Amino acid sequence: MASKHIYAKSISGVSDFVYVDLLPDVKRSRQFNVNVIASLFLAVVLSYILIYMPYSDATVEYERLKALNSDLKHELTLTNEEFVGYEINLDTISFEEEIELLLAYRIDFNNYFDDIELLTNFHGGNIIYTEYLAESSRIHVTIVFSDELYFSLLNTDLLELNWVESIDDLVISKTGDALQNSATYSIGVDRDVE
Repeated sequence: MASKHIYAKSISGVSDFVYVDLLPDVKRSRQFNVNVIASLFLAVVLSYILIYMPYSDATVEYERLKALNSDLKHELTLTNEEFVGYEINLDTISFEEEIELLLAYRIDFNNYFDDIELLTNFHGGNIIYTEYLAESSRIHVTIVFSDELYFSLLNTDLLELNWVESIDDLVISKTGDALQNSATYSIGVDRDVE
């Protein structure tokens, strides 16, 4: 606190010093230093929270992703070397879409084939060949008989089934002393069966 000394003469004629405080209160230097230190401490804490922590987290995440990227590049290099070594062609094995297209060609094969098999066994014949032609929606079944009478009966029974469309080939061949009759039947089918 600063003060001014003013010389004044009293009524009695005796001179006296009167202390008059003409300046406002000034903060003491110790109090000033505490506020500066508190401000600096607050600035350091806020810098740590707002700058260092996000930067540190971002640095850790960057290092993790960089390591993962390095691992994946190494794995890609090894995979490409295996493709070259084993001569793998990706175009050959990328058939997932083609499988989806083929699902429309599903048929209930057992339902059609069981009836023919039962009739063939009942008449003493043998089924020697079956094939399914997806594009034409047909099943071809080749049956062999050694007895012409049973073959005629089976032929009549099969052609009465509404889903057996036609008899394609009728072949009579000689095996030793016996004659064998064989025929291929064409069966129409329904596609996209669940």
